[in-house]
Amino acid sequence: MLRILIFLIFVVIAATGITWLSGIDGLTEMQFGEWVMDVRTGLLLGLVAFFLVCFFIAGMVFFGLIRLPNSIRRRNADKRRDRGMVALSRGLEAVAAGDAEDAQRHARIAHKQLNEPSLTRLLTAQAAQLAGDEETAKASFSAMLEAPETEFLGLRGLYLQSLAAGHRDEARDYAERAFHLRPGADWAFNAVYGLNLDRGAWGDARNALQLAQQHKLEPSDAVKRKEAALLTAQAYAADNAEDSVTALRDAEAALKRAPAFTPAVVLAARLEAAAGRRSKAGRLLDDAWAAAPHPAIARTMAELFDGESVERRAARLKKLASKAPEADESKLLIAEQDIALGDYETARQTLEPLLTGQPRARAFTAMAHAIEGLHGRDAAQYWFDRAAAAPLDPVPGADGAFNFTIDGWQRLIREFGDHNRLAPPPLEELRTGLSHDEIKLLTAPPPVPEPEPEPQIAAIIEPPSDESAEAVETETAQEPIPTPAEPEPPKEPLSAEPPETTEAVDPPKTTSS
Repeated sequence: MLRILIFLIFVVIAATGITWLSGIDGLTEMQFGEWVMDVRTGLLLGLVAFFLVCFFIAGMVFFGLIRLPNSIRRRNADKRRDRGMVALSRGLEAVAAGDAEDAQRHARIAHKQLNEPSLTRLLTAQAAQLAGDEETAKASFSAMLEAPETEFLGLRGLYLQSLAAGHRDEARDYAERAFHLRPGADWAFNAVYGLNLDRGAWGDARNALQLAQQHKLEPSDAVKRKEAALLTAQAYAADNAEDSVTALRDAEAALKRAPAFTPAVVLAARLEAAAGRRSKAGRLLDDAWAAAPHPAIARTMAELFDGESVERRAARLKKLASKAPEADESKLLIAEQDIALGDYETARQTLEPLLTGQPRARAFTAMAHAIEGLHGRDAAQYWFDRAAAAPLDPVPGADGAFNFTIDGWQRLIREFGDHNRLAPPPLEELRTGLSHDEIKLLTAPPPVPEPEPEPQIAAIIEPPSDESAEAVETETAQEPIPTPAEPEPPKEPLSAEPPETTEAVDPPKTTSS
């Protein structure tokens, strides 16, 4: 339409010009050999302009006819491309809808109309996957690696396919290749980081983490926590291999990124103490307790003073507890030291508020020892039973050690890196607390039992017969009569009912013959 409009405008301008030129007055002499002719100047100029316009139009028509086959081919190609793009779009919609048959049909149409494998291979692969044809899908994804514009998509498809088939090493190779190709891809980083964690490759996971930090895929705080946890896992692996130098170096590097990370603090303190630097180890434990009290820190501090007297060790542990006096863990630690010193009443008073919340087995055990020291084993038996039935502390390292398997370190690294905690909270809190009245009743001294009255036993003597009376008289005449001894009270009554009593019968008098 635009070309027609331009042509009409050109014709109008040309006609106007020719008309204007033809109106010029004057004669022009033209000589061709011996032939001389006078022509009006305006007419001559108009004819020249007319022939020029005709020549221009003839040239346009000529070149248009020459380009016509190419134009037809290009127009047909555009139509095929349009049909192919429509088929490609509808095929992707079918993949999203889960219609495998329709997706494959549109993939074939798109491949035929477009004749551009780089555009249709992805649809072909996805349609084949949807239909369960993994071989065709893998071939299509592998073919996509040949073109730079589709290499990344092909790597992602091969990664997902290998991961679904359980080939984790192969999946990791594809993910690492994609991550180095595009370090800013979030899925590639998560794949490389997660697969390296699964196999315990802490160093490779750190390298991926550092590359992701350069492209701002992870917040800086999360990166520091994850690096600290990874370095701590490396430190424990080196310590298990008896490489204390590497273990201490990695533990100190972890503390630079997360100063209060308990596993790193415990290992660093033990290695420092083993090297003869007990004061430095104590400072590490004090700082960590002030930030986040943990049973493993107290256990490690107790190990540092294992060869000291009970009083000196208890004083050092109480000093540790004073770094966070309001924490329940500090109060429990103080109560345990009072029990070790024999101050059971102070320990009982310290433990009572802890038993009203959600106490664990350690709190019940401490109260059991306190009550045992105050009132004996029988009075403490209830608390020992409660300690046996109470849940253990779910915090990792509550027993004082962090000797985890690879799976354990994986969970610890993920929890600390993502949520800044050592373990997820329990799904349900068990109600283990007691009321103040129950605690007062159970910690009170046992009542002193009143002595039971002694039962009165009366002698029941039947009157003797004549023959027995004579025998008695004979025996008493020959032997002196002994003084009867007082009967011993029985240790316990034979039955719950009191014995029957009868009136005493005087023994018969005997006469000597």
